[in-house]
Amino acid sequence: MKTLKKIEKFLEKGEDFPREPVPASARKPWWSIGLVWIGVYICVPSIIEGLILIGGLPFREAILAEIVGFIIFLTLMFIQGSIGTKTGLSTYMMAKESFGLWGSHLVSIIVAICGFGWFAIQARAFGESTVALIGLGNAALLSLLGGLLMMITALLGYRAIEFLSRPSAVYTFVAMIYLAVKSSLKAPESFVEAVSKAPIGEPISFAAAISMIVGGMAMGAVISPDVMRFSRAVKDNFKALFIFVLPVAIIQPIAAMIIGSCVGSTELGLVMISAGGILGFLLVFLGAWTSNDNNLYSTSLALSEVIPKVKRWEVAVVLGIVASFLSALISLEDYGYIMYFFGSLTIPVIGIMVTDYYFLSRLGLKKRTALERKERVNPIAATALIIGGSLEASLDFGIIPNPYSIPPPLITIAVTCFIYIIGMKLKQMDACKICARSKKR
Repeated sequence: MKTLKKIEKFLEKGEDFPREPVPASARKPWWSIGLVWIGVYICVPSIIEGLILIGGLPFREAILAEIVGFIIFLTLMFIQGSIGTKTGLSTYMMAKESFGLWGSHLVSIIVAICGFGWFAIQARAFGESTVALIGLGNAALLSLLGGLLMMITALLGYRAIEFLSRPSAVYTFVAMIYLAVKSSLKAPESFVEAVSKAPIGEPISFAAAISMIVGGMAMGAVISPDVMRFSRAVKDNFKALFIFVLPVAIIQPIAAMIIGSCVGSTELGLVMISAGGILGFLLVFLGAWTSNDNNLYSTSLALSEVIPKVKRWEVAVVLGIVASFLSALISLEDYGYIMYFFGSLTIPVIGIMVTDYYFLSRLGLKKRTALERKERVNPIAATALIIGGSLEASLDFGIIPNPYSIPPPLITIAVTCFIYIIGMKLKQMDACKICARSKKR
């Protein structure tokens, strides 16, 4: 019993203020925030992203598309995440201010489903990539074991996530540069000749490439307050994202472009084989781990808002075990489509929360009224979420055409902002009329 109590007490140190503002004493320097986000981004999907770009665009255009798309994503993250810095609250506690006491549960559940699902997908991707890398092994078993190991840092909270991100960021940065140089030297032709062959796959437009980059990472912008509530100041967020994360994290997809050009393939397996041995294994494993612990961390925070009597680490234990077993059973392609659908429902959250926090007061409207009035559900926010989510899903799955290839998240956020502003204006006008009538009586 004493041992169990000691373990419980140790885990409680990683609770990380799931339902209250992060105090000044627990805030972190800008480089700490940057390290966590670098850890989130350095993963197998970012390697795949680089390979897709070099498959569809000339080399210089592929690099430019990566930079532009990444800057758009970081800008969304900066705007949304800075609300967390100012309030000290997680995404889900902040949602109460716009969605209401019960309406915020909708946001929490959607994000929890996404985080849980992507944890399983990343664990599965680790298992399959490892089998492709070493040429033997059971993908299902490796996925299960990898998932169980990856959940440890999520249980221990921000400090453990940051601790793992430090060596992972350094290793990935150095390893990807080494592999890019190694591939260039081993290529049968010169570096210039190798990269001049791009695109080496099915061509895509520059706008479509940017859309893919922003859309693929938009979920990270939605949940950015979960990390940035630990930031000391908004200016620190700018330094963390644009001075630290941008130049470091972008190395992985660009290095993947170089490797893909030199081996003449966009197949992930060939790129992993070019890494070879322990070098490639660590690249895959650390990349999956530093992304997945953040998925589970945000998921546990989300459900802590819905189930206030349960501790965050207890939620993380249950979800981590279930997601790890699920990773052994799923098909990446089929399950991925399901997660893309749920992910589309999270994008409008940025539009609603950013509009409520930054724009309503500038338009002469009251902000954060749902929590002040103790509304159970703000119907305007719920309506904007449903319409915005439906629009995002329709754009993502090609139901609604997007001839100019504007990143769907940007379209969805703009439309959601407009709907929320109009709805809140009408709602507050009605409230003023009711108030005036009551005074006359």
